[in-house]
Amino acid sequence: MPGLPNYSILNPMMGRLPAEERQALQSERLVTMVNYVYDNAPFWRAKFDATGVTPSDIKGVEDLPKIPFCTKAELLADQQVHPPYGSYTCTEQRQWARLITTSGTTGQPLRRAFSQRDWDYILDRFQRSPHMGPGDISIILGPIDGLMGPTAAYESGQRMGAIMVLAGMYDSKSKIKLIQDFKPVTISGTASYLLRLLEVADEMGVDARQLGLRGVASVGEPGAAIPATRKRLAEGWNANVVDGFGMTELFPLGGSCPGNTALHIAADMAITEIIDPETGEQLPPGEEGEVVFTNLVGDTQPLLRYRSRDISKITAGEPCPACGHTGPRLEGSIIGRVDDMIWFRGANVFPSAIEAAVRSFDELSHEYQIVVDGDGTMPTMTINLEAVNDISDQTAADIQAKAAAAIKSAIRINAAVSLVAAGSLPRDDGGNKIRRVIDNRANSDRG
Repeated sequence: MPGLPNYSILNPMMGRLPAEERQALQSERLVTMVNYVYDNAPFWRAKFDATGVTPSDIKGVEDLPKIPFCTKAELLADQQVHPPYGSYTCTEQRQWARLITTSGTTGQPLRRAFSQRDWDYILDRFQRSPHMGPGDISIILGPIDGLMGPTAAYESGQRMGAIMVLAGMYDSKSKIKLIQDFKPVTISGTASYLLRLLEVADEMGVDARQLGLRGVASVGEPGAAIPATRKRLAEGWNANVVDGFGMTELFPLGGSCPGNTALHIAADMAITEIIDPETGEQLPPGEEGEVVFTNLVGDTQPLLRYRSRDISKITAGEPCPACGHTGPRLEGSIIGRVDDMIWFRGANVFPSAIEAAVRSFDELSHEYQIVVDGDGTMPTMTINLEAVNDISDQTAADIQAKAAAAIKSAIRINAAVSLVAAGSLPRDDGGNKIRRVIDNRANSDRG
């Protein structure tokens, strides 16, 4: 079967290409990829044939709208019919180096195969801007088994010469003790869990600001891009906060730089589009919509126009003022997910908007919970919050009123706000993604 060329991924200057060079490179790789998947993957050949599009119709990035979209539901269905990895797989098993699944937090897990070529590209992408060196210690706080991001972070850190410590099986107090004893330069985990560890450190009488961390990497959820959450992380750990971004279906796509919360996408590895999630129409820079990615380099399970279900908006192409990156940036990181969006009384509500409002109050803990009850005709929404310490009834009433006003301003609907006892909301002590939306409606896609 015809293969793909070997591309230069390690070059850090790829992130600073002029717009014309970037578009020419993307066009060349897109044409090559379209021909590759058509020749090697029955799944893609059938999709192209069904829409009447041939590889010769795709001559550059301007022809992207001609390519059919791809969704996770389609991939899952294909893997059920053609188990275990689907007919969109383009390489043979003898070429594979890693087998991984998605986390399954939004449904059935998707199986993912990586060739050695693809896995090396992932590690190379991590090393474009090395942030660690020989002798540096880094602790991965969450689980790693079967997960692409933590596994790749672990192996790329080893490549840089760093001493990588896996702490996913430790309890939270043991992790704080480990950070005290090992004195790592960086730690990584979900934003929720990094905030939870700050609580644990405080309970132990440990000042996390004095632990000597240089950087904190938030992965697995978009919390670190929310200014109030980022502020809590940066001040609580006294370290730079970096928001990593990727998905198992695609390569690690990028992340924020220490001076900018926007997610910097590796334009030589993927094409980024923003579309109207209802119509599929491409949207211009600055408009909010669903993020769509087209893989340009992967040879095993490359995806064209993959609908990520993430909501964001793309920059117009001006260089990042902090690091000079000229490729696309997702402004404000990921605003929310289509799957997480709450349709409530005719309005779309993203939990991240509520989080931004809640975490702007120092009197409130890091935790919150959104509970939706009722039916499709007249649902109710209650947002449970915690105060940091025991407070008087009057102070609690004042905080509750201020938080309710801030939340209403953020989401533009009335929601009941309840201040519950400190420590009563669920905590994540395993380093996994935490569920903060409880939708009890019989038909939760209605509002």
